[in-house]
Amino acid sequence: MDATVSMTYLLHNCKNTVGTVLERTTEILRDNHISEDSFQIQFVAYRNYNSAQDKIFQFFPWETRADNLRAFMNTINVKGGWGNEAVEIGLWHANKENQRENITQIVLIGDAPPNTKAEVEQKRSNGFGEAYWQNPKFTQDTYYDDELAKLISNKIPVHAFFVNKRAKAIFKEIAEKFRGRCEPLDINSPLGTNMLTDLVTEVVLKNVSEESKGNAVVDA
Repeated sequence: MDATVSMTYLLHNCKNTVGTVLERTTEILRDNHISEDSFQIQFVAYRNYNSAQDKIFQFFPWETRADNLRAFMNTINVKGGWGNEAVEIGLWHANKENQRENITQIVLIGDAPPNTKAEVEQKRSNGFGEAYWQNPKFTQDTYYDDELAKLISNKIPVHAFFVNKRAKAIFKEIAEKFRGRCEPLDINSPLGTNMLTDLVTEVVLKNVSEESKGNAVVDA
């Protein structure tokens, strides 16, 4: 999720929505006698190249407990922003996580398109300076299309939710590469919260449910 300054009025509600996803999924699993530890969610906040290395993206280890995840999310504040944002860093992190353990889906929430290849080079150079990024983690710059190609090869779908119309076209393009879902997200509306919760919950439940009862669990 984008955690730059332009998301100030949306970040709080987004945090609550992620917590709702965990709570609802846990409740349905419990009601269907499936272990609550059968799934995990990771929250990742991405920003831009005018944020320091420890702030350009932040994440909490994979979690099944809503209270633990919410406690971490409450430490995330908006910072930075520079036109198009570093969506590529969020996708890069997802690919790194998938190398450690298979992930099943990505939900992208933001109000701005990803940086172009030229913008990545320019912002790395004109922000902190290219030398600043020369460490094992960030030495190699990346581009969102390159990261998407890796996700496609690993059959990891990306669902994209835009909170500003200027992100609509590229978020739709990203989601369509995976036959994923792309929708406007009014996070201030109960309908928006329910839509996001339903999407994530359905996929989680399909992955963890026993095949014989999967549809019944999802229908719950």
